[in-house]
Amino acid sequence: MELTIRRSLDGAFIIDCGDEHRCFSMWLERELNKDRQFIPSLLSKLHNLSGLAELRIDSDEFRFVANLDEVTIAVSQDDASNNQALLEEAMSLDAAHSACGYDDFLELLNSIATY
Repeated sequence: MELTIRRSLDGAFIIDCGDEHRCFSMWLERELNKDRQFIPSLLSKLHNLSGLAELRIDSDEFRFVANLDEVTIAVSQDDASNNQALLEEAMSLDAAHSACGYDDFLELLNSIATY
């Protein structure tokens, strides 16, 4: 998975996972800039998955689902009606949904954590 990490002048993270994984970029950027411990916490939760278990995280704008095979993220349709700008941004970027393998996602998170 493609990954570019930068910081803005005010210290905020700017994450780009490429066009195919734009929804991951949007979600990780928002969550990481709200809580700097988000990545270590998410890594811990993902490492604790076993068997057929799933990890689900519903935020104000996104729905994240992970199991040991696949990780998906989508703009939450429930809350998107309350945030029309987010939905329009996601749709215009074709970023309303992203998916990747579990191991690839762990590698992505580890890269962000060590940045």
